Amino acid sequence: MSRATTRSGDRVLWMDGKQKVRSGFKKSRLFILAFLTFLVIVSALFYVWSRIKVIQIGYEISNSLKEGRMLEETNKKLRLEIATLKSYARLEKIAVEELKMSKPKSDQVIIIR
Repeated sequence: MSRATTRSGDRVLWMDGKQKVRSGFKKSRLFILAFLTFLVIVSALFYVWSRIKVIQIGYEISNSLKEGRMLEETNKKLRLEIATLKSYARLEKIAVEELKMSKPKSDQVIIIR
């Protein structure tokens, strides 16, 4: 078997009187196949990554909503506590029992307009 090259750079093989031309076609086909495989793999990884990010963001939203509901409940409890501490009956009880105050007589009350 002998080898020779043509002007275009292709190899020419002679075997038993038959001539075969091997070009860079197989290499370019292999390169294209490898490149397409690479693109498919990168696309698949990007798709999986994006799905994982969507799930993570969903969990973050769920946790934020849960925390918001807890803060609203705490806010309601604190408003109720403020209302209880400001109640007239409680303030009067503290004034009479702890501070030894008494209700003013009608002549001690001055109305300011």
